[in-house]
Amino acid sequence: MAKDPKTLTLSPTKVDTFFGCRRLFKYRYLVDSKFVDNKYFVIGNIAHKVLEECHKAGMSSKVNWKRDAAHFFKQAYATYKVKDKLCSGMLENSDVKNIKGMLKKYITYVESLDEFPNVVSVEKLAKISIGGSVVWLKSDRVDKSSDGSYMVIDYKSGSVGKKKDELASVQLPSYGIWLRKSVDPDAHVYGTYLYLKEVDTKRGRHTYEITEDMMEEAEQKYVEVKSNLDSGKCKYTQNFDYKYCFFCDSKSYCVKDTRDDL
Repeated sequence: MAKDPKTLTLSPTKVDTFFGCRRLFKYRYLVDSKFVDNKYFVIGNIAHKVLEECHKAGMSSKVNWKRDAAHFFKQAYATYKVKDKLCSGMLENSDVKNIKGMLKKYITYVESLDEFPNVVSVEKLAKISIGGSVVWLKSDRVDKSSDGSYMVIDYKSGSVGKKKDELASVQLPSYGIWLRKSVDPDAHVYGTYLYLKEVDTKRGRHTYEITEDMMEEAEQKYVEVKSNLDSGKCKYTQNFDYKYCFFCDSKSYCVKDTRDDL
């Protein structure tokens, strides 16, 4: 049973997926989902959850990071039923070790900071209008600097991304639009991708100033997606050159699907 595209709310992930592969967009958001959970999402969810709880605990210093991160890891281990996933073969012991390694590097990164960040929100869910669409946003973390500027933090549990892909994404600019609309119309906003596998090195931290041009380009993408969905004539074609195509969970039946409509 297909959903009505005209009623679909948007998010940065949905917009980026639409421009990456429209067929995947159809599978994930418009038809009965055939998407199945995989270990990459579980790994990312656990790492995100631990860092979320660490910062929500109100830690304003470097004290007890190792102890508290270990405590929240045990909670996430139970919440995401890691033991069952290990028994089923979905996860391996090396995956658990990978998560612990990322958290250890994050602690090393935090301990290297001259000043602990002034965290003003963690996993904040917000609904705003962008380009005429209802958009849901959820930022991993937002910090406020002493000069009054904001830093939007996005954790990544995968490999370090290419800067051209990061700059093409609407993710960080969307948060800039949100801060301008909902917090401070004159806000000076930066965005940082923290790649947890290498967050303790400069290579694992990519920071951008979120400029007016970036926010305008993001709004145009939202307008384009909404226009396509409202038209009733959108073609949901495959893009086998999409960066996630090789390990996409939809690929097994995508190659057999000849329909570009719903």
